[in-house]
Amino acid sequence: MTSARDRAARCLGLALALLVAVAPFAGAVEDEAPSAARGEEPNPLESQRIGAALAGLEERARLVQDMIHEAARQYRQLALERAAADQELVTAQDRLDREAVRAREVTASSLSALYRDLLAARARVEVVRVEGDARLQELRRLLGERDALARRVADLKARLPLQEELLTGVWDVTWMPAGVQGTFYLDQSGTLVTGQYRLGPHGSGSLQGTFVNGKLFLQRIDAERGRDAELEGVVDPDGSRIRGTWQAYELVQGGIPQGQWVAKRAR
Repeated sequence: MTSARDRAARCLGLALALLVAVAPFAGAVEDEAPSAARGEEPNPLESQRIGAALAGLEERARLVQDMIHEAARQYRQLALERAAADQELVTAQDRLDREAVRAREVTASSLSALYRDLLAARARVEVVRVEGDARLQELRRLLGERDALARRVADLKARLPLQEELLTGVWDVTWMPAGVQGTFYLDQSGTLVTGQYRLGPHGSGSLQGTFVNGKLFLQRIDAERGRDAELEGVVDPDGSRIRGTWQAYELVQGGIPQGQWVAKRAR
């Protein structure tokens, strides 16, 4: 059975693959002066290129946000370790000071042992300090990247023509081949799609993904198991139905690894 770490690695791999695939488009979009910047309506090809670049940047932004949370967690842990190391240093220094003034009772060997303890405590403080500084610099770098990505995403969104956000709303879902009935609650913002789902015996949780050029890509995130399936779909031209396929990240005993799904707009 695939572990949570393996599933996370696979999600990361998929996202990075998407980012690599659209990176040339992102560079091309930013290097040229699009018609939208001149106050004109972008042509369809240019809109597709902007949409692809935007999807990659938004996926990278989500990955960076996850890395920010992890870097902050590690820094908090190191801050606790630094406080403990500082206290150990204070204790070691105090013990040495108290022994050193007892000139008649203290021995060279006992004083040497206490001095070694003091040196070890100092070394520990330095190690934790260096590690903490490294984590802090990584956190600063990630925050800077997040801000830069936000500016680039906003710029690309401004270049896209205004379009109806077809996916926002409630969808009645049929999950096949088992024929399970459920509900998707989707919220579309440009190319970014998020939402919640309830899917009978498959549980409930959240959805996140992208919608570019009429093609929908979602990751299903179970409330208990985490990321457990990826979905692809195509929206009908009138926006009333989505048809697609799904692939499970992890095969539960007796389960089905893949299938199809259909969603009809409820409201």
